Amino acid sequence: MFIRLSANHEEFKPIKFQPGFNAVIADRAHDSTDQDSRNARGKSTMLMLMNYVLAGNLHHSLRPLADDGWEITLTLEMFGGTVTATRSLASGRRLSISAEGPARDVIGPWLSEGQITIDSWKELLGLSLFRLEPVEQEVTGGLSVRTLLSYVIRTDTPKNPLKVIAQQSATSSREHVAFLLGLDWEVIHELAAVKKGLDQLKAITAASKEGLVATLRPEDELVLERAALKNEADEWRQRISGFRILEDPNSLVARADELTAQIGRLRDQAVVNRRMRELYISSLSETQDTDADSLPVEELFSAAGAILADGFRRQASQVREFHAALLANRRSFLRGEIEALDERIAAHAGELSRLDEQRDGVLRTLDAGGALDELNEMRAELSDIEARMAALDLQIGQAREVVTRREELKLEQSTKRNEATRYLTTSREKLDRISDRFSQKMRELYGKDAALTVSVDDVGYKFAIRASGSGSSGVDRMTLFCFDLTMLEEGITTAHHPDFLVHDSSVFDGVDPRQRAGALHFAQAMVESTGGQYICTINSNDVPDEMLDEEWFKAGVVRTVLDTEVGGLIGREF
Repeated sequence: MFIRLSANHEEFKPIKFQPGFNAVIADRAHDSTDQDSRNARGKSTMLMLMNYVLAGNLHHSLRPLADDGWEITLTLEMFGGTVTATRSLASGRRLSISAEGPARDVIGPWLSEGQITIDSWKELLGLSLFRLEPVEQEVTGGLSVRTLLSYVIRTDTPKNPLKVIAQQSATSSREHVAFLLGLDWEVIHELAAVKKGLDQLKAITAASKEGLVATLRPEDELVLERAALKNEADEWRQRISGFRILEDPNSLVARADELTAQIGRLRDQAVVNRRMRELYISSLSETQDTDADSLPVEELFSAAGAILADGFRRQASQVREFHAALLANRRSFLRGEIEALDERIAAHAGELSRLDEQRDGVLRTLDAGGALDELNEMRAELSDIEARMAALDLQIGQAREVVTRREELKLEQSTKRNEATRYLTTSREKLDRISDRFSQKMRELYGKDAALTVSVDDVGYKFAIRASGSGSSGVDRMTLFCFDLTMLEEGITTAHHPDFLVHDSSVFDGVDPRQRAGALHFAQAMVESTGGQYICTINSNDVPDEMLDEEWFKAGVVRTVLDTEVGGLIGREF
């Protein structure tokens, strides 16, 4: 409940609010002229200032006041006590706060040297006015205490009472109305996220079918393309495995020829060596036979009856000794040559074996190898196909993931929708009561029926207001009025609504005087019976004449601003 609105400049006359009915009236002075007007008297500006202290944004029209150092102070009931908040229009990041009564103990821990940040102030306003937990305000795209305040401080009059401005998103409207009605607003938030996910998947699928997203195509198309690539890859693998080199890029043929020539020369040499060895062995044998068959010369002459002189005998003996020595030397030479030949033959045999192995290796290489450039090109082609197959595998996985995710979201949507339907069934009695109250107000004002309905669709709770004669500016505004008054009446019992309601004068624009009178009577009777507070701004010519003399109305006028007052309610022209 609001208590007082003031500023740090004397030209602004403080406004003291009271429990029950409050009216800020723009009236005509006795000395006013035809050039004076009850319009632009600062009534809407007063609501802007109240909203600003309640953690709202600074309206651009208030910038001149900010440049002049204005500070606005709002006193209101919170947490069972009184809280006074002062916010500078120039630097409003922090507010100065003082509290009395039980509110002091609640707010004290939030203050630092008597000041509080805007975010903390919002959390306190949410807790005090709407029983909105701070953690609920932290949900991205969830509830906002500022939006909730816009439902109870109406500065705009959208055609749809379920919105605070015409541009408000459907999800935001549903979440905040559900909260005010005491329904589970989180199911709307969750289903909206599911719906958003499904819409995104639908857009992706449509874009992929149109070829706008090259990496996302239908699964059947991707699988077919992969099958074609796999067959092509298999063909390349077979060609590579059976490939033979037809050229000799590493001179292997020349190497084989050279080895063959070396082997031929060694074999020729081996034949010569073996032949020489045979000759030496034969010569050695003959030398031994010659030595064994020789007869002494003296015996031959003795058998012939010749008598040999001693000198002849000595010479003959010397000749035999020389001959024996000569044969011995020859045999020694032949044995040495034979041994040397054996060594060369053995060496040549080893060399031949080594060269044969080398030539066999070269020939095997020639038999199994191929043209390296051609082989590399074939392998590069296979690698390219395998890379394209890997990319397709990734795309197939993504396409399957999209399908899986869509099914998961559909299941989640169905589950949450069923839960919301069951929960709504349990709340039908309360919602029907609220709809009846709303309808009764419309019938008393216009004699027409109206209804507030709640159903469940893919985005959660869907609210709708039906009223006979809707489309007329006056009926639409009174529909909003009745809806707000019904929410105030219901909110006082559910604690999801503060005990006040504020209407700018635009709520009464275009409304027939009889309905204006009835609406103001409703508001006065409502806050009188419930102990709430109703504040409105209105031009005196919009107040039905019969009401101007009623005591409750005159007692409820907390500020009258004349059309001749300089600067109107603010007391300053800007």
